[in-house]
Amino acid sequence: MSADAFIATWSRPARIRSTANAFAIGLPLAIAAAALGWRASGTTAALAGFTAALIVIAGIAAIRTRHFGRRWLIRQLDTTRPDMEDSAELLLADTGLNPLQRLQQARLHARLEIATAAALRPAWATHAITAAWMIGAAITALAFLLPSTVGTAPLLPTAAAPTPSGPPHLVSQQLRIVPPAYTGLPPRTANRLDARAPTGSRLTWTLRYAPQPSDAELVLIAGQRLALTRSGDDWGTTRMLGASMLYRIDGTGPLHRIDSIPDTPPVVKVIDPERTLTLMTRGQQRWTLAFQVTDDHGVTPAARLRLIVTSGEGENISFAESSSVLTGSGETRLKTFRTSLDIAALGLTAGNDIVAQLIVSDNRTPAAHVVRSASLILRWPPDLGKEAGGMDGMVKTVLPAYFRSQRQVIIDAEALQAQRRKLPAATFSARSDSIGVDQNALRRRYGQLLGDENSEAPVLPTSDAEPPKAETFESGHTAADGHDHGPPNQKVFGNPMDVLADYGHAHDESASLLDPASAKLLREAVDAMWQSELHLRQGAPDKALPFAYVALRLVKKIQQAERIYLSRTGTELPPIDLTRRLGGDRKGLGTPSLAPTPRLAGDIDAIPAAAWRALAGPGQVPLDALQDWIAANPARTADPLSLAAAIDAVARDPGCTACRRTLRGQLWAVMTPPPATVPRRSAYDAISRRYLDALR
Repeated sequence: MSADAFIATWSRPARIRSTANAFAIGLPLAIAAAALGWRASGTTAALAGFTAALIVIAGIAAIRTRHFGRRWLIRQLDTTRPDMEDSAELLLADTGLNPLQRLQQARLHARLEIATAAALRPAWATHAITAAWMIGAAITALAFLLPSTVGTAPLLPTAAAPTPSGPPHLVSQQLRIVPPAYTGLPPRTANRLDARAPTGSRLTWTLRYAPQPSDAELVLIAGQRLALTRSGDDWGTTRMLGASMLYRIDGTGPLHRIDSIPDTPPVVKVIDPERTLTLMTRGQQRWTLAFQVTDDHGVTPAARLRLIVTSGEGENISFAESSSVLTGSGETRLKTFRTSLDIAALGLTAGNDIVAQLIVSDNRTPAAHVVRSASLILRWPPDLGKEAGGMDGMVKTVLPAYFRSQRQVIIDAEALQAQRRKLPAATFSARSDSIGVDQNALRRRYGQLLGDENSEAPVLPTSDAEPPKAETFESGHTAADGHDHGPPNQKVFGNPMDVLADYGHAHDESASLLDPASAKLLREAVDAMWQSELHLRQGAPDKALPFAYVALRLVKKIQQAERIYLSRTGTELPPIDLTRRLGGDRKGLGTPSLAPTPRLAGDIDAIPAAAWRALAGPGQVPLDALQDWIAANPARTADPLSLAAAIDAVARDPGCTACRRTLRGQLWAVMTPPPATVPRRSAYDAISRRYLDALR
C-alpha cells in the first residue's frame, strides 16, 4: 500500500467524525436562522437563511478536515499506540531504509493488522453540541414569540384623500383573517375586502374614513347589517365566518365577496390487502392490514379498528365484535395505519369470516368528521370434504367430476403404455383399470342416446345372507331388471301393456332420437368402446387403443353428420300495393307539428323561467320572487353568490343591458334543459313545388 493510500484509509473515520461534529453543532443554529427569516419575511427568507447556514457549515467542516494528513496520522499513532515505539513515521517511508528500519517497518505493519482506524477518530463534541442546541432552541422560541410581520399590510388608501369638507369617503381598508386553531394555518392580513377563508375563521375589518362619519356599517346582500365601532381614527367590526357572503361598505360602492371553505372529511384508502374479500391460505397465521388516511387539515394520530368475527353455520350464526386502537405514522395530513392480526387469537374457524373496518376522525373542532373505511373480509373457506373409508369407501361428499372425452381416454392410454417398462405390474394394471372405468362411463353416456339401459347401482353387502330372489315373469324377465312389467298375476285380456309384457320389451320413450344412419354409426362406436373397455380392465392398453381410435373416428363422423343448417328467417313485410305507387294521391297525409310542452302551474322552474323571459325585454323583472326561489333551492346552482351578485346588479341598475344579459345567462344554466324537439321542415322551394304539382 502506498503512503497516500495508507493516510487516506487511516484518516477517513476521523474526517467523518469531524464533519458530523460540525453539522451537529451548526444545524440548530441554521434552524434558528430559518425561523428568524420566516418570522421576518416569510418562507422564501426562511429557505434562503437555512441554505446559507448549511453552506457555511459545510465550508467549516471542509476546512477542519484538511489537517487530517501525514503529520496528524504520525502524531496520533505515536500518541495512542505504545506498540508503535515512536516509529510511526517508518510506516510512510517507501525508499531509503536500511535493513534495521525495514525490519522495524514490517513489525509495525504486523501490529497494525489487529487494529482499526476508528480508534484514531476524535470524540463527539458533546458540550459544544449541547450548547448549540440550547442556543438554537432559545432563538427559535424567541422568533415565534415575537410579532410576525408576514402577511401584515398597512392601511392603504383606496382613493385620493377627499377634502375634509366633503362627505365621508373610505380612504384605507384592511381585512384580517384568523383561521380556526385546528387548521394550523397562520393568521394573515390583506388590503383587499375580497377573500377566501376556512369556515369558522374570525374576520376583522379595519376601515378609515375622511372626514369621519357619524356611523358606519357593513350591509350583507341578504339584508343583514353589521355596525362598525370607532377606535381612534379607525372603524372596525368582527364576525365569525359561516357561509359564503356578499356585502357592501355602508350599502354603497362595489360588491365584495368572501368565500367560506368548508372542512372536508378524511379520505381512507386501503393499501393492504388489495381486495375487499381475501381467502385464507393454507398455513396462514396472520392477517396484515394497512390504511392510508388523508385530510385537508390533519388526521388524529389514533384510530379505532373494529373487528367482527363470525361463528356457526346456517341460521345459527353468531357475531363477536371487538375493537383496538391503532397509532398512525407520517405527517399530520397524511397518516398510515398498519397492523397484523393473529388469526388464531381471534378464534376464526373453518367456513367463517373476520370483518375489519377502520374508524378515523380529523382534527375539526368542535365536531370532528368521523369516517369509516370499506369493510375488509378474511374468509376461511369451508372444508370441501374428504373421501370416506371402510364400507363407505365408494361414497364421496364432493360433486362427481365430469366425464372424460374419448380423446382423453386415448391420451391416457398412450401415456400409460409408454410407461409400461417403468411401472410395477400391479400399478400398471390398477392405472389401466382406472382408465377402463372412464371408458365405461363414456360408453354409458353415449349408450343413453341409443336407448341402452343402465343397471342400478350394486347393493353393498351388509350380511352373509343370500339376497332375495327376484320374481320371474313369463317373459323371462324379473321384477328387478329395471323394466316395466306391471303388477304380476293381474293381466287383462286385450290390454296393450299386458300384451307388451308377454311378447315385447318395453323401454323408456327417450330411447333414440337419431336418424337410422347416425344411430348405426353410434352403435358401432359404442361397440368399439366396449372392446376398448374390456382390454383396459384386463390391463392391456395396447390392445384397447385400436378400438379406442375407431370409436373416436366414428363419434367425430356422427358429430359432423348431425349438424343442422336452418334457413334465415326474418320479418315478413306485407306486399306492396303497386296500384298506389306514383299516383299522387295525398289523401290522409299531413304535416303535424309538435307543440311545445306547457309548463305546469307548480313547475319548479316557473319562477326562473318567468324572470328569464322578462329579461329578454326592457320590462320589469320579478327579482324579489327570484331571490326567494334561490334561497329555497340553493342546490340548483353551482355558484349561488355569482347569481346573487347578478341579481343585485340588475336591481341597482334595471336599464343595464350587460347586467340583464349576464343574469339571463346564469338563469338558463339554473333551469332544467327543455326536451329535444323535432325541427320544423323548411318551406317548399320552386323546384319542390313543381315536383309535387307534377305528381298530382
